[in-house]
Amino acid sequence: MALEIEIKYLDVDHDALRSRLDELGGLPLGSGFECNVVYDDAARSLKASGTLLRLREVNSRYTLTLKRTANVAPSAAKIYEESETEILNAPALREILAGLGYAPALRYEKIRESWSLLGCEVCLDTLPFGNFAEIEGPEADIMACALALGLPQTAASKATYHELNRQHREASALPAEDSFVFNDADKAKLLARRATD
Repeated sequence: MALEIEIKYLDVDHDALRSRLDELGGLPLGSGFECNVVYDDAARSLKASGTLLRLREVNSRYTLTLKRTANVAPSAAKIYEESETEILNAPALREILAGLGYAPALRYEKIRESWSLLGCEVCLDTLPFGNFAEIEGPEADIMACALALGLPQTAASKATYHELNRQHREASALPAEDSFVFNDADKAKLLARRATD
């Protein structure tokens, strides 16, 4: 399995960051609306073992991803072992997962706009609970990229979006909910804005 090394940055101004990426010669890689379904068994044994099994749909393309907590030295970045593959027949895959005892455990959505800069992938992520940036690459390159973009380390986080959703719901006195998806009105607005960008 390959290592996924990343740091998230909280409460990001996407317009300002997009301008900075353009100034620095960043290369746009595309964007899309992501629908993610995390699978687990009835006992939630994958979650308990630090494993994530996810089916993602972006622009009518499907990717199956397996992530596991990596056994590495402590780091400022979040590090996972990751394997993924494109899926050509999503209904068949869902039948296979069900046959193995895996069912949807939670859903989440985001709009992701990706750029390449200084050897890293920089993602501008819009989630139902806020705007974030995620930088993925070698740890030293992530730090150099964040510095060039003016992202403060005080805004850096190793948390997953699932953890950030939980923190947001606790801070907002909302009931606990593992899934995080856009309501219909917000989703329509965001997709309309994407169509005019």
